[in-house]
Amino acid sequence: MLAGLILLFTYTTLFANDSTKVKPQHFVSFNTVDGFVFPTNESVQGEYSIPHYTSFSLKYGLASKGDKWEDYAYGLPYVGVGFYMAEFYRHDDLGQPFSIYLFQGGRLRQFTDRFSLNYEVNLGNSFNWKHYDPFDNPYNLALGSTVNVHVAASAYLQWKFAKKFDFNAGLSLTHFSNGATTLPNSGLNMASVFVELSYHFNREEYLPKFDATLVPPAFKQHYQHDLSFLISSRHAEVDTLGTGLASEFTGRKFKVLGGSYAFLFANNYRYKWGPSTEFVYDESVGITSWRELHPESGKTLDRVKLGSLRERFSWGLSIKGEIVQPHYSVFANIGYDFIHSHQKESRIYQILGVKLYLQNNLFGTFGIRATDLCRAQYLYWNLGYTFTTKKRQKSL
Repeated sequence: MLAGLILLFTYTTLFANDSTKVKPQHFVSFNTVDGFVFPTNESVQGEYSIPHYTSFSLKYGLASKGDKWEDYAYGLPYVGVGFYMAEFYRHDDLGQPFSIYLFQGGRLRQFTDRFSLNYEVNLGNSFNWKHYDPFDNPYNLALGSTVNVHVAASAYLQWKFAKKFDFNAGLSLTHFSNGATTLPNSGLNMASVFVELSYHFNREEYLPKFDATLVPPAFKQHYQHDLSFLISSRHAEVDTLGTGLASEFTGRKFKVLGGSYAFLFANNYRYKWGPSTEFVYDESVGITSWRELHPESGKTLDRVKLGSLRERFSWGLSIKGEIVQPHYSVFANIGYDFIHSHQKESRIYQILGVKLYLQNNLFGTFGIRATDLCRAQYLYWNLGYTFTTKKRQKSL
């Protein structure tokens, strides 16, 4: 739902027809990939390693028309929807997954009219996985559900070898997991090289015709203060030794609450960065579970006992960066927990998400928090507010 709103906002802001009646620049692309899976968990290590996988994507998108100053301020952005299918050559335990995803990209550096360095990010859902099952699929500890989140980021070189055709080649990182909404969930993490061919239906020039009136106005540098509050839930893993439990993965969900504050340097239209602090309450920390005979019903039930209140809190510091577009941004944090509650997980954490401005300075965020650059802790939603202060000018 959030991804759909982001696409709608972007289309309305950047690509909708205006009084000039310029037709939207729409295109299709075919992408093929060859890569490997990082051996980050037991399901893809040793005899189960996946040194080689292939995939393809078919995409439809809308590109900037170059008739607004925002197009140039934000790197001639483009958006669209794609279909992805991967082949891991392990149909018995991983299946034959496919994805539907939204993509957004833009220019990082324009070298010539025909040659540029670009980026792209993908966010969607993947389907048709063969998930973990203690009897039928016990070796797939990577994915505990048939539907998982699909997240990817790429950097690539683009060559416009004809007025309507582009050839792209670059590097991509991809992650699949359910955000620990269902365990096990070690996730799959891949790196790949790709080539892509794009056809633009109504492009007449290699670059939009530039007009001096489209030069972006000078950016007013400022500081940005983002205050937000998080709500989520997660499953947990417990020690089964001497408990009588059949599985270490509990079927119960535990609350995750938190807050964050980020101090960001906004020096241009497209990027923000700065320090951030995150405070988290995780109900799953320190739990114990066992199987017990109920004295009245005579049934054997699984019981769960929460840990102490004090050990459920974490606090960390991170560095945050954002790629900005009108109304929304894509961001990432990397941080370290100085107060660390979950001893089974690393103190080093990562956050990746999308921030959508709902009204004025009020924003909502959808994201994923992980550790070790590969292991998801939970998916989350949050609501926040941005305060801005002017940047002091240096006196002469």
